[in-house]
Amino acid sequence: MKALFVLIVLALLTGCSSLTVALKSVQEFYSVLPKPEVVAIVPVNKANAAKLQTSTRVDTLPPSSTTGLFEHTNTPSVTSTVAPSKPSFPGTFSPSKILKIGSQGEAVLALQKRLTELRYEVGAIDGFYGRQTWQGVVAFQKYARLKRTGTYTRETQKALYTATLPEGRHPELGWPRIEIDLTRQVLLFFDELGLNRIISVSAGSNRKYCEISKKSGEQVCGVARTPRGKFRIQWRISGWRESDLGKLYNPLYFNGGFAIHGSPSVPAYNVSHGCVRISIETSIWFYDTVKNGTPVIVFD
Repeated sequence: MKALFVLIVLALLTGCSSLTVALKSVQEFYSVLPKPEVVAIVPVNKANAAKLQTSTRVDTLPPSSTTGLFEHTNTPSVTSTVAPSKPSFPGTFSPSKILKIGSQGEAVLALQKRLTELRYEVGAIDGFYGRQTWQGVVAFQKYARLKRTGTYTRETQKALYTATLPEGRHPELGWPRIEIDLTRQVLLFFDELGLNRIISVSAGSNRKYCEISKKSGEQVCGVARTPRGKFRIQWRISGWRESDLGKLYNPLYFNGGFAIHGSPSVPAYNVSHGCVRISIETSIWFYDTVKNGTPVIVFD
């Protein structure tokens, strides 16, 4: 505007022709100025406003009692490293030779890698078919509802080739959690990133028993039944613990005297007095990994 005022003053002093020239100069001056951008204002309703806000959510473990345990759900991490839901062997299915305890070589190594990919616990991936690999094969056979032989049969090979990553029965619990399927006799452990391990277990046989206590020498009677329901890991004992009905290694107690613990004997079927047996080797990392307060659900 100051430039326009100066040009008009000069034109008045020098005549109308100069005024015409001045006005043309002013017009050219403003024609090259950048035009202001027009910004559209969009109304934001309350629903949209909520999406624009940044909030921080802090999840806590369920309460120490079982009340409202299933109402708590953790939000899965966006950096989860869980394998794809449908891992499979490349190419077409090609039967392997029958594998069992004592087998070794590339075929065993491939089996161990495949089971590990699907989260079945096999111990060391070393090409040797030992007791832990046997446990892994049994766990898969249990979950797939096959014959529980522990041998890598043709039937097991075909089922393993087309198998997908198990999802569990109770995703509403969130992570971490422990699911114990008594019908299949398997334990599914979900950590903060998702499914971590599938473990073969031996739970209560549901039979009546009367035995002499290993501690007191008195007779102990009861029903070998694993409690069903919603629990959480309450307390633990490191190493061996002598109970009335036998020894427990690294027990993690989830309901009174009932625990998930290591045992030298974990057969393919349920034979325990009510606790949930896992192998000694598995119980070492399980004890170190699972925290007190982790939700546990036991179901048929």
